Amino acid sequence: MFLFLAMSSLWLGPGLACGSFAPRPTPTPPSITQAADAAAPTAVGDGSAPADSTPIPIIATNTPLPVATPTFTPTTVPGTALAAGQPARVTAPNGLNMRNLPSTNGTLLVRLGTGQKIDITDGPTTADGFTWWELDDGQGTVGWAAEGDGDTEWLSPRIGEPQPVNRTPRVGDRVIVTTELGQQLTIRALPGVDAPLVTRVDNGAQFTIQAGPQSAAGFTWFQIRNDSGTLEGWAADGDGTTRWLSPLE
Repeated sequence: MFLFLAMSSLWLGPGLACGSFAPRPTPTPPSITQAADAAAPTAVGDGSAPADSTPIPIIATNTPLPVATPTFTPTTVPGTALAAGQPARVTAPNGLNMRNLPSTNGTLLVRLGTGQKIDITDGPTTADGFTWWELDDGQGTVGWAAEGDGDTEWLSPRIGEPQPVNRTPRVGDRVIVTTELGQQLTIRALPGVDAPLVTRVDNGAQFTIQAGPQSAAGFTWFQIRNDSGTLEGWAADGDGTTRWLSPLE
């Protein structure tokens, strides 16, 4: 009897100590969605409904900056058109009037010789039915002259090769003898028709002006020298009708 009670106690003892033998429920891991919701911070809304906690994607955009379009200013090619800052040649058959204003009423400053090379300093401007340009004749005179009358070109951008021009020589000019065909130019030791004769030269001979002008015996004289330096003397530049010494431009 005692033995039976003892064994009964051993049988019931573990049961009282451990409780019932009902199996414990196996924990179910939260779903990925639930885990993400639990980990997301709680957004504060306006009190009427939960604020949307979905992050707003930030999309970077590269907006190109406006690029300034360069302004192209065409440059006149020398020899193709008249333009300020470029040379020109007088092509008026009887010379060209240079005036103090771009107008036919302007004061006459000088008459430019046919073939003369000048520099354009300003223009164009239109007045009295003509197109005018400001010119520098290279001898200290600056004034205005018309480029033509619509039929005849008085100023040309085409310079071409150096040619004799009908103007008074100046020191440093390259000159060519332009006497009438068959005539020679007299060169003397000093200015004057009574000065000692040095030599006579043919039409087409070229020299460089060394000094002058000097007035004597009704003529204007210039000292000239050839390229080799073997010939030097004084010669008159013309008789008022024909120019005997013409600058090359």
